[in-house]
Amino acid sequence: MFGFTPAPGAGSITKQLYDYLRNQIENGLLAPGLQLPPTRRAAQELGIARNIVIEVYERLTAEGYLCTQTGSGTFIAEDVQNEPVRLTAQEAAAATAAIQAPVIHEIDFDPGAPDLRHFPRRLWSKYVRETMNYEMDNIFDYGDCRGNNTLREAIARYVYRAKGIRCSPDDILITSGTSNSLLLLASSFSGQFQTVYIEDPTIGFTGDIFGRLNYDIHPVSVDREGMKVNHIPYAAPGGFIVLTPSHQFPTGSVLSLQRRQEAVELAEKAGHYIVEDDYDSEFRHKGTPVPPLQTLSPSRVIYAGTFSKTLSPALRIGFLIMPPAIMNQVLQTKYDMNLASSGLTQSALARFMNDGHFDRHIHKMKALYRKKRIFLEKKVRHLFKDEARILGDEAGMHVQLAFPPEGYGDVDWSEMGTQGVRIDTFEDYTRWKGTHPGRLILGYGNLTIEEIDEGLRRLHQFTKSVKLSKRG
Repeated sequence: MFGFTPAPGAGSITKQLYDYLRNQIENGLLAPGLQLPPTRRAAQELGIARNIVIEVYERLTAEGYLCTQTGSGTFIAEDVQNEPVRLTAQEAAAATAAIQAPVIHEIDFDPGAPDLRHFPRRLWSKYVRETMNYEMDNIFDYGDCRGNNTLREAIARYVYRAKGIRCSPDDILITSGTSNSLLLLASSFSGQFQTVYIEDPTIGFTGDIFGRLNYDIHPVSVDREGMKVNHIPYAAPGGFIVLTPSHQFPTGSVLSLQRRQEAVELAEKAGHYIVEDDYDSEFRHKGTPVPPLQTLSPSRVIYAGTFSKTLSPALRIGFLIMPPAIMNQVLQTKYDMNLASSGLTQSALARFMNDGHFDRHIHKMKALYRKKRIFLEKKVRHLFKDEARILGDEAGMHVQLAFPPEGYGDVDWSEMGTQGVRIDTFEDYTRWKGTHPGRLILGYGNLTIEEIDEGLRRLHQFTKSVKLSKRG
């Protein structure tokens, strides 16, 4: 936008953009009456967050540099006192080239986003239309608190076929995704449980949900075999153990068979319930599928599935496979809290699954994610040589990238934003800060091969600048 490019080490992007626009206005390079791009478009062109552009526009408006016209947009104020700057021919040509140069968009290595370009829009639209046209009128009502029965039947067949889980549709409860499932479970047992054991690191909302309901949260460290289950004392009172055993997030490790058996034995003796968060086990790129923990102890493991990674987070559909002994307790809580998912979406998804499209979509996306991962691994080896390692099981839509802590332990990776790259670190997901220096999470699900290539190139340039600054 008008030739603005964030500079590494020059302060926050908000301050840089504010100073740039104010100087351009004061110097007469942005003429009075000129319309600025809408905030959404400006943010996309610059590869920065929209709220940054909004904040800068609002500040400049409050200071009289900009004015807004309802329904028309934001303009350079007419009465700004400025001193036009005379440019040399060379400076004018450079300014023109900067304005016309293509803006490099932000590359977001989001570890939680599937490839949304390949969402089956046409097929999905077909099933939504069929639901609207042919379902009974009660589809527009609140529906069964358990969830759409046809969808629960389809899920029961799928988990048996794909994962070996034997369950009845009556054991399945439809939710609005994994976070909704955890909220439901935490609420259902808040009167009898006070303790939850969570992996560290792990996705942030797990601890947040249980913390809001006053559970005592006990982080348990993770290594290459998953959660260190033996760190949970056998004498501890009953509670929840929340695990991602098939593909731990974010380390990518798989819970070993020995630790699976330890977890089940611990749960059965101490009265714990294990919550198995199986968010992306469909996408295993090497070796045989890992059997769900639920198959070892259906009476003590609550299986939490989701369609956010396999199809789209916008569907807001997940499910729980419950031990029958606690189904009514959780179902009553769901009813009392009025936690429901769209009946229209559930019906469309049931039709989509029953016609075989879900299985075909999984097969297609598994091949696509495998191709992206292979490319990413080769590119990392080419650029970083022995300086960085990819760790974790070959599965899912993200990898762990580990740099040596002695050289990269104090790097502020958020500065990658000035390079047009958004990247997560282990520090974003751990409760014990400072224990995973130099560890990054690269999500590749929603990136093209070209974006992965360019993003890694920018990351490599950033690490080179880090090394040079340390030498200086």
